[in-house]
Amino acid sequence: MADNNSLLTGAARDAYISERFSDETVTLSDAARELELYADNTEMWIKPVLQNLSKHHKRGNFSLDLAIHSIERYCLTPAAKQYNLEHGSMTTAWHHTFPKAVRLEAAEVMARRYSAEFKLGNYW
Repeated sequence: MADNNSLLTGAARDAYISERFSDETVTLSDAARELELYADNTEMWIKPVLQNLSKHHKRGNFSLDLAIHSIERYCLTPAAKQYNLEHGSMTTAWHHTFPKAVRLEAAEVMARRYSAEFKLGNYW
């Protein structure tokens, strides 16, 4: 539909992204969705990761697998720790609230979403 150099906005952008993900039914667990929303809305974790991934995509050496692991390690792990401090109980450890499988599940969805944004030319 669009090449990598075109910038889409508004309805065209939403249609392109929904077209890209229409064949994949992504259903997140409640914990993964909560962590994804928390991390996306906390700029101090997501911004440096997105800037780094943007840089790699511009250079042409972007890897979805490395993006997933980068988001999980540098964004979702600190977000899970902070979420547990703010909203968790004192007796439950953060890694029990958000186990590795949940963090990787959220990271994969986030990496695919941001990869689609990068292909549209939207960099951070």
